[in-house]
Amino acid sequence: MKKIYSFNSKEYLSDKQALDTIGSRGVRVMELASLGAPISPGFIISNDLLDQVTEDAALAFELYKDPIAKMEQVFGKGFNDKSNPLLVKVVESPMLNMVNTLSTIHNIGLGDHTVDGFAAYVGEDFAYHEYANLIQKIAELELLTDIDKKRAARLEGCRTRLKATRKKATVVKALDECRDLFPEEIFTNMHEQLLHVVRLFNTLFKKNPSSSDSCLLVQVMVFGNYGKNSGFGSFFTHDIISGENKISGDYFESAFDARQKAGIPIDKVKPALRKELERIGSELEKHFREIRRVRFTVENGRLWVIDQDPVPNKSTQAEIKTLLDLNKAGVVDKEYVINAIKPGRLSEILHPALDLTSVQKFSNAGGGIAGAVGAAIGRVYFTTEELLKAHKRAVQENEEANFILAMPSTFAEDVKAIEVAKGVLSSEGGYASHAPVVARSLGKVALVYPKISWKKNSMKIGQKEVKEGEYITLNVPYYDPPVIYFGKASLSKPTPQGSGLLELLEIVQESIDGFDVHANADQPKDAELALMFKAQGIGLCRTEHMFFHEDRINTFRSMIIAGSREDREKALAKLEKMQVSDFYSLFKIMKGLPVTIRLLDAPLHEFLPHTADSMKEFIAYFKKSYPKVSEAEIRNRCDLLKEFNPMLGHRGIRVAISYPEIYNMQVRAIFEAAYKLQKEGTTIIPEIMIPIVMTANEIKTIRNGKRIEGKAIVGIRDLEVEVRKKVKATKALEYKVGTMIELPAAALQADRIARYADFFSFGTNDLTQTTNGLSRDDFNNFFSDYNEFDLLEENPFKVLGEQVKEMIAIAAERGKLIRPDIHMGLCGEHGAEPENIPFAKDIGLTYVSCSPYGIPIAKLAIAQMNIARAKEAKKAATA
Repeated sequence: MKKIYSFNSKEYLSDKQALDTIGSRGVRVMELASLGAPISPGFIISNDLLDQVTEDAALAFELYKDPIAKMEQVFGKGFNDKSNPLLVKVVESPMLNMVNTLSTIHNIGLGDHTVDGFAAYVGEDFAYHEYANLIQKIAELELLTDIDKKRAARLEGCRTRLKATRKKATVVKALDECRDLFPEEIFTNMHEQLLHVVRLFNTLFKKNPSSSDSCLLVQVMVFGNYGKNSGFGSFFTHDIISGENKISGDYFESAFDARQKAGIPIDKVKPALRKELERIGSELEKHFREIRRVRFTVENGRLWVIDQDPVPNKSTQAEIKTLLDLNKAGVVDKEYVINAIKPGRLSEILHPALDLTSVQKFSNAGGGIAGAVGAAIGRVYFTTEELLKAHKRAVQENEEANFILAMPSTFAEDVKAIEVAKGVLSSEGGYASHAPVVARSLGKVALVYPKISWKKNSMKIGQKEVKEGEYITLNVPYYDPPVIYFGKASLSKPTPQGSGLLELLEIVQESIDGFDVHANADQPKDAELALMFKAQGIGLCRTEHMFFHEDRINTFRSMIIAGSREDREKALAKLEKMQVSDFYSLFKIMKGLPVTIRLLDAPLHEFLPHTADSMKEFIAYFKKSYPKVSEAEIRNRCDLLKEFNPMLGHRGIRVAISYPEIYNMQVRAIFEAAYKLQKEGTTIIPEIMIPIVMTANEIKTIRNGKRIEGKAIVGIRDLEVEVRKKVKATKALEYKVGTMIELPAAALQADRIARYADFFSFGTNDLTQTTNGLSRDDFNNFFSDYNEFDLLEENPFKVLGEQVKEMIAIAAERGKLIRPDIHMGLCGEHGAEPENIPFAKDIGLTYVSCSPYGIPIAKLAIAQMNIARAKEAKKAATA
């Protein structure tokens, strides 16, 4: 087999067997040549030839003769020529695509008799500096070999002196001081100089096991400062931020590289050059089926492509739009588009992304738990009250209104601050704790950073103290560790429209059949966003979130601490009008798609004031309606509602048993809204979900009602009849009643519960807590210890654990035994995690439900799963 392979724009290897022997760098240069790119010519020395050429100089010169002659012919220069020298570089071409390889040696061919000829074209200082750099790099290469300490010390001294030189006089002096360290021929005979470098590489290949089979690539050097009509540049084949289908980059006229002077935008270069760059970029994209970065040099008016490589820091928007363009051009099919994108990367389009160049000089603190991905910039405030005051001032004075809420942990009353903030930083809890869950539902950024020391008006992160009102930047990517930057950075703010995401979802939807995605949505804007992302319904409307608005929260609190049922029903009457409007809006937006409304679930104490200011405000509000009730009595009523373990306490259906009027209000509001739409000609089938059910008797009671001596619980069935009569509807409304399976007791009794439930929705957040006995707010205090000892592979609040999966599987199987047509879905935060989706489909669920911002991620994961399974099935059928 041939041992030396020449290459240029017209001569290149295409034989796969030969390509397998020339290493990764060799393959890359052959790929470029095969695509018609104007590459600088050169040759590759195969690994098995290196010993021969390093031991037999005559053989080496004979083998190099023809390849070097070809290189000289292309450029009109001569290797070892005094007046117009040809210079080359020697590059390791490893068999594996390694990041760390031996340093490339540039400008081989510069010697005592050639440097002035080179200087005539590029300038004296530049030429002599490059000569010094060549000898310096040769010294560095030898320092890696096994040499005695005395020689190593002298080589190090030589290297240091040469590195410090810039002008001709200092270079000549430094070279004279180093000359006796090297064979004289490397200064006087460029063929010997090249062979000397090859010998050093071969010695190091033998020493380093990872390089033992590497080849050497020898290629002509080209210079962007070689005369007037020369330059250096680089470009991306698509805009790496916006994804616009045009090349973007910079060109540096009469410059060797980008460090010498300011560049001009690539679209300002001469039309003929730009057209050729566009052609090269297009061919590269078609070949690699992705955005590429291309570096090039123009020498004396001739274009040479130096190299090209992938673009790891391209935006998701750019990746999607490039793939869509390639699909339209017929380069890739729709399956390729779907499989080319990691689902988690879609979160970048749904949230602002950090401009990394804007934080290069910022101090930072890395780590923490990603609660909700994205990037956020804002002034820090440590309480909801202070943040809301700052927001109000900013709006009134038309100032920037970017804020970050920073607190140890958040509660229900902090939702209004999270809503107006850009992000939330907390130190307690984890992925499934309050702040991240709310942030994900609102499309905000959340980071849990346990190592924060809190003071009254400041916080300390590492050695950095951040005072209230100062700027910080949160960067919470999907696949990389989160970082807090201390300062005000810059963001890109992509939107679904124009980003390519909606067009991608059109393609994705073609690979989704049956099993799909619903939305967790409580507000009209959430429902509209979900519909834009092709959600097939609302799988979870958390009605408790509807009561946190400023115009409702104190009415709701008054209802909670009411002194009598009569007073409670007065407050509920006000809330019912609001709830009718809430449900009407959601039903109307979703246009007949399923809407699952979960009746009040949160523990009542969560709605009560948690700070002195909010308590003071509530007391003033309550006393307007009930002036005879003292402040002490109001505080006492609030205190009596506190529980030791509220998440397992008086919440969900348990509240409905104690205070049936609360659920009655919500159910009437649902039916009134649905009947109103029915009159308008829109068919809607409300799905009413009962939370925290333990037994079949509980849901039976709420659905059908129950009377005991002196007391009664009016069932949903009777409430529908009541509302139908009230609105004078002629046709009974179709509706469904189901439950959230979030307790092991409910999972094990699923067959009995299914007698009274038309659907199951698996609330995996609480099911994970109650199955494992883990608090989602406290788990991260010790998760790292468990992870360190491999006791838990994944965070169970992100990836479903085996025990929880078994609970869901048991419930699904038992539910189907009693009600074969039962509709089942998963509505916990696990729903948007791609790892959970195959399990959900395999056990017979028909959807997962997640925040609107998680819908595209889940849909893409489903499409990828379906494509992979279809291929597996086809392969099995033909086996």
